[in-house]
Amino acid sequence: MALIKTKGLVIKEFALNDADKMLTLITADHGKISVSARNARKSGSRSSYGTQVLTYGEYVLFRSKNGFSLNSCDVITHYYDLASDLVRFTHAAHMLEMAGDATHDPQAAEPVLKTLLYGLQALRKGRNPLLVSSAFALKLMQLTGYPPHVTSCVNCGRTDMDEIRFSFKQCGFLCETCAPLDLGAQLMDIGAAKAILFVLCANEGGIFNFELSDKALEAFSALSFRYIGERLDKRYSKLDFLKELNVQ
Repeated sequence: MALIKTKGLVIKEFALNDADKMLTLITADHGKISVSARNARKSGSRSSYGTQVLTYGEYVLFRSKNGFSLNSCDVITHYYDLASDLVRFTHAAHMLEMAGDATHDPQAAEPVLKTLLYGLQALRKGRNPLLVSSAFALKLMQLTGYPPHVTSCVNCGRTDMDEIRFSFKQCGFLCETCAPLDLGAQLMDIGAAKAILFVLCANEGGIFNFELSDKALEAFSALSFRYIGERLDKRYSKLDFLKELNVQ
């Protein structure tokens, strides 16, 4: 059994029994891992510290052939305050789920974790939650090797496009000449198209530092969520009830 130290964010927790928890962490150096935390459900126990979702900390873990178990944790920061706002917390949960699905490859974990922390901080600072989670979804695809082609027409390479359409089939922009190649390609709102370019070119916390009109944000978010859903072959439903409540 080896003792290791790693920094990570708790993205999921569930009870094993009356005393113990199983955690899912995204870590920079070990990727997404499952960690058993004995006595973590007992109030006041040493193991309960740092085992809540949205905790970012430095974890000391025992590693054995059966997996990881928690020894101790030093909390670096946490985002529990997001739970006080239904909309922000729901978007945060959506981001955690997407990040978890995108970190099966340990090599992608470090940039995903860094971007996720910037995204949670943006939510805390009051940035538009729909903008933050949409931008995160799109950036996530770039970080994991599935960026859309948006610097020119994906088919002919033309850059001076009078109309821009997005082809989910070809994973990128189509010019008006090539549009007939994919009749399902969506005509892009110019603000949404610029937002896509901005997010793919920006780094770190700058990813979330832009504004969109309500119309452009609606188009941008719809495209971002559909794109990640198709690339990861999963339907994300955490935001559905916000739509039912008519809040985003």
